[in-house]
Amino acid sequence: MKTLRKIALVLSLFSGPAVAGSDPAFEPVIALFSAISKFDHSAMKRSVTDKFELLENGEVWGIDELIAAVPPAEYKRENYYSLISTDVREDIALINYWNKAVFSSEEGTRDVIWLESVVVVKEGGKWVLQQMHSTHVEPKRVPASIAYLEMR
Repeated sequence: MKTLRKIALVLSLFSGPAVAGSDPAFEPVIALFSAISKFDHSAMKRSVTDKFELLENGEVWGIDELIAAVPPAEYKRENYYSLISTDVREDIALINYWNKAVFSSEEGTRDVIWLESVVVVKEGGKWVLQQMHSTHVEPKRVPASIAYLEMR
């Protein structure tokens, strides 16, 4: 009976899909987009380093430019992710993922999708974003096989 329980425990540890949020190095990505959804500019700053750079469709932004692009507005944003790959090496991680935002307002709902990569570093024992590369992808170019997970 004990052997059967041990086997069941081991199988449960390895079953189910990998969740991007299960990796602590991905947490600052979730924190940044959660803060964007809440228009919480202070929380946005806490999720990045002082040297943060965002490469956004051919432009180079810092956190101040990103904050300026996210003024309070009358819409709701929900964030979904599909992790492509993660490479964690001590105090640095390289992560590639699909990012989908669902914007809802009185005018309706709209999905916006990006293909993104980030460099995440550990500062003071906490993972924070150092660099992000973001490319907007037209819906017709997004593979149908992508399964997104909502994370807050």
